[in-house]
Amino acid sequence: MVDRSIFKAYDIRGTYPDQLDEEAAYRIGLAFATSGLISGDPVVVGRDMRKSSDALFSALARGLTDGGKNVVDIGRVTTPMLYFAVNVLNGAGGVMITASHNPARYNGFKLVREQGIPISATTGLAEIENRALEGAAPTGKKGSVRQESVEDRYVEFFRQRFSISRDRKTIIDTGNGMVGAILPRVLATQDIPYNGLFFTPDGDFPNHEANPLKEENLEDLRREVQANPGSVGAAFDGDGDRVAFIDEDGNLVRGDLLTALIASHLLDERGPGTIIYDLRSSRVVPEIIEAHGGRPIKTRVGHSFIKALMRKEKALFAGELSFHFYFSDFFYCESGILAMLTVLKLLADTGKELKALVAPLRKYAHSGEINFRVRDQQAAMDAVAARFSDGEISRLDGLSVDYPDWWFNLRPSNTEPLLRLNAEANSPELLAEKLNEIEAVLAEFTA
Repeated sequence: MVDRSIFKAYDIRGTYPDQLDEEAAYRIGLAFATSGLISGDPVVVGRDMRKSSDALFSALARGLTDGGKNVVDIGRVTTPMLYFAVNVLNGAGGVMITASHNPARYNGFKLVREQGIPISATTGLAEIENRALEGAAPTGKKGSVRQESVEDRYVEFFRQRFSISRDRKTIIDTGNGMVGAILPRVLATQDIPYNGLFFTPDGDFPNHEANPLKEENLEDLRREVQANPGSVGAAFDGDGDRVAFIDEDGNLVRGDLLTALIASHLLDERGPGTIIYDLRSSRVVPEIIEAHGGRPIKTRVGHSFIKALMRKEKALFAGELSFHFYFSDFFYCESGILAMLTVLKLLADTGKELKALVAPLRKYAHSGEINFRVRDQQAAMDAVAARFSDGEISRLDGLSVDYPDWWFNLRPSNTEPLLRLNAEANSPELLAEKLNEIEAVLAEFTA
């Protein structure tokens, strides 16, 4: 049987083996192969270093081949390497076996079509869910499995794109995730002195979770940065599609401010272009984009929406508060390594410290993301909307309300009974006042 709860908005994810096991992996592979979402061959499959990934790969590949698809096994890779491989190997689709930043007991699948186009609940994942639950039938035509590495081509991609020379050290924490396996080869193509933390891939995550969104997972990196004056720090998540930065003083640089920095660099380097940013971002982001000759477009949260909008608008770059950064010349996909090297090139080109570049961007007071556990998400959002009905209201993603001197966004979680609040104001005092007002409304709905 297949547990329906493992099918999320953007991927398939659950605990192994109680929620996600080999039988489920086989059924999902067979459902994907026979769904009609991908035409032709091959299906490129990569996996991370989790203890269950090899077993899930074998079962998934058996399902894909029973569905008549030929499989290219690219081995243990990051998620951006899977996107890269689908494109350079002309894959009809791809599957990355990973649970990203989740703890060791989790695993899952990220599914894509040709060119790395994501498959989400609204673009085919619901169909795969139904076929997996019902039990799709083998086609009678057996596909094959072959192995092929894309590592050399992946490293060459970065060698051709960058020529970086820095005197100051970069401290890099890959959290025992997959980035640690490939990053030394990439860095060897550049003149970047660095100290590596937890580079050995280990699915047990013995040092900390590979999730840079949690402050406690940045403590080792922060200590090492502070022990090396003048250095900056970079922290990757487990599958390498996100990267966070610590400045020279040990302070975390928010994802939206990194979006503004990277956007300004790319616009200065390549000329006018469209930049996409998620609606949780500071108002400084569109201001910086426009100041550097770009066209800012605000979007809802979620990689499938952002990638589709990037393709439609032929956008140069996109960034999210959650440290996902997307590049037009990386197949409109996200890459933590590409984002890190872009920031380091900006530092090398300007000769400035990261904290100096970020300081002018901290012109507004931002709350960061605050979670509220509520009984009824929709009723709570409706109550907040009624309380702030005199503002400019948008329903692009949850509830956004704008005023001249402050704004907020309130979004429901896709997986938990939570509402996620982001707010920003022209001063810390005004932000505190408005957060209190919002929290007072939500208090009536807290579980």
